[in-house]
Amino acid sequence: MRRRLVRNTVLVAVMVLMVLATPVVLLLKQATEDELTSRLSGTAAAISGSLAGKLSSDAQITSADLIGLLPDGDRVEIHDNVGQLIASYGPVIQDGFHGEATAGRGKRVEVSTNGGDLRRRLTRQFLLLGVLAAGGVLLAAVLAAIFGARVARPLEQLASSASRLGAGDFSAALPPPSGIREIDDIRSTLIASAQRLDKTLSAERSFTGDATHQLRTGLTGIALQLQLLATHDGEAVRADAAMALSQTDRLTATLDELLDLARGGRGSQRMSVHLHEIALEHRGDWLHRYQLQRRGLLCHGIGIAVLATPGFVGQIIDILLDNALTHGRGNVRIDVSGRQLQISDAGIIDERAADILFSGSDDPAAPHGRGLSLARRLAQADGGRLELISRAPTTIVLTLPTAHPE
Repeated sequence: MRRRLVRNTVLVAVMVLMVLATPVVLLLKQATEDELTSRLSGTAAAISGSLAGKLSSDAQITSADLIGLLPDGDRVEIHDNVGQLIASYGPVIQDGFHGEATAGRGKRVEVSTNGGDLRRRLTRQFLLLGVLAAGGVLLAAVLAAIFGARVARPLEQLASSASRLGAGDFSAALPPPSGIREIDDIRSTLIASAQRLDKTLSAERSFTGDATHQLRTGLTGIALQLQLLATHDGEAVRADAAMALSQTDRLTATLDELLDLARGGRGSQRMSVHLHEIALEHRGDWLHRYQLQRRGLLCHGIGIAVLATPGFVGQIIDILLDNALTHGRGNVRIDVSGRQLQISDAGIIDERAADILFSGSDDPAAPHGRGLSLARRLAQADGGRLELISRAPTTIVLTLPTAHPE
């Protein structure tokens, strides 16, 4: 988009200059010729004034009288009232420019010059005009590049955020308002859509979990009753109880798979990903907020491919970075090594807070809210784990299963 905008702007600028060039060149040429003719007429008038006495008395005019009255290379001719040449000085000019002035007793003074001076002046002016035109095209390209960057950057960021939203990462940070109404409208729509989808999926997952829990509780009770029946004296009763127990076990396994799919655990969203790529992407989302608080946010290391849900990993990183920004101190480091992602800061967590760090709280005003408990549940849903490995400095490690090569 940026290159296309710059290219089209330069093309329009060149076309406008080409349209304007012809009249400008013609006007410039005419103005230069008029100026040259005016200068020659002025020179002729000056010569007429210098020789006014001789011209009025019909005295003879020699070349010595004309020396020094006109520039080198020009020619002066003096004609009487019938057009006969009575005096001249300078080289003969066949095709040039002329200026004249009248003198006493009907005499006429004519000064001529060749076109070399005119061509040199026009060449300099055309070169200057060309430089100005090239500068105008370059300025148009620079302005188009600046404007294109201003327009394209938020659109590219919105496209990246929309892609991550489509992957299930509803915590994807959208770019700040751009000041362009149409782009900001798209941003607002994406924010609203992400919030609605997040609430809808959260409600569905919560309902699925509650429903599954209730069904599993009922199935457990039925299984206990069937196990009692399996000890009955009647062989037919024991056989029926064993068959019913087998069906109950299969139903329980089916419920577990459905719940795991609803959470994205082993569903189609789980794929081979690289932790450092997701970490770099989310570091870019949070870097500006860290800079506003004059804190650094560094990312180092390259790990191996892990099997995880990109949206879940992104949400875990966002939760940890938000926690470090809100409750931590100093610079924050993201280190990726193997199948682990480690986030650390210069803060210190006391022993009591560490014990309840992942306990979970429904009160957002709690010391760490419910974010870290949610992050741990998301890690567990992907078959990984989230652990506090150091209280001073605060260091939390996310470990995920390795992606097996196909």
